[in-house]
Amino acid sequence: MRIGELAAKTGLTTSAIRYYEAQGVLPAPTRGANGYRGYAESAIERLRLIRKSQNLGFTLDVIRGLFAKGGECLHDDHTLATVDARLRDIEALQASLVEQHQNLLTLRARLGA
Repeated sequence: MRIGELAAKTGLTTSAIRYYEAQGVLPAPTRGANGYRGYAESAIERLRLIRKSQNLGFTLDVIRGLFAKGGECLHDDHTLATVDARLRDIEALQASLVEQHQNLLTLRARLGA
């Protein structure tokens, strides 16, 4: 499929797709005789995984490291450690937000009195 079709199927812009290629998180497509990019169906799922990973707070550097040379997501100790580290980051953020929420409630009560 060509880049416009891939963009339509994923909801991404063509420039975003080219950016992911340039960053090494999306494998380079084949090129036709006309120079057009040709993507496999697997590119759809790869782009969805990239976007989901970004939404979970992973950087492109981290995402790049999560893929094996064959393009599949690695299921190894390093990947699990990366996910566990992100979970710890989120748990720390949650604790901080709970504390801030409580402090704001206390401040609000004092200001309203």
